[in-house]
Amino acid sequence: MNDTEIIGLLQKRDEAAISVIKEQYGPLCRQLALQILGNEQDADECMNDALLKLWNSIPPAEPEFLKAYLAATVRNLALNRRKAEHSIKRGGNQVPLVLDELAEVAPSAQDVTADVEQRLLQETIRAFIRALPDKQQRIFMQRYFYMMQLREIADENGISENSVTVTLHRLRRKLQDTLRKEQYI
Repeated sequence: MNDTEIIGLLQKRDEAAISVIKEQYGPLCRQLALQILGNEQDADECMNDALLKLWNSIPPAEPEFLKAYLAATVRNLALNRRKAEHSIKRGGNQVPLVLDELAEVAPSAQDVTADVEQRLLQETIRAFIRALPDKQQRIFMQRYFYMMQLREIADENGISENSVTVTLHRLRRKLQDTLRKEQYI
């Protein structure tokens, strides 16, 4: 079933949509939550929270890409849950490491004083990602959106872990140059 059909079911308040979403996108979203939280029970709860949030947001929301919308919801819920727990033990050190890597080049939330500026910054980063070649875009998203480990990224892309590290370093520098050019840093 395609996204338009699933969204149609959600708009009709048809509970079958939840089953379809779980079947089509559940494994990806659960894995994303597990990467961030490091605990299967927490990942399952996060997935259920995301489904409830999706159910409550459609309508009025009509996302163009349901998979991305749901993944972003799961990611945000998992990050918020992790932050609320204030514990590195439960999720390992992968998430802080990933966020620290980006913190080197991205301005802090305190530097972006207005909501409009924050949205412009987000759009600048989205445009940067969209302009990347497919392989670099995939590697960037796997690391900084899905928070995958370097070894996983290397395996999925058929390259060495060192190649992933070098690619990510170069991409962060390019992002930094873009943000500097746009006067965000």
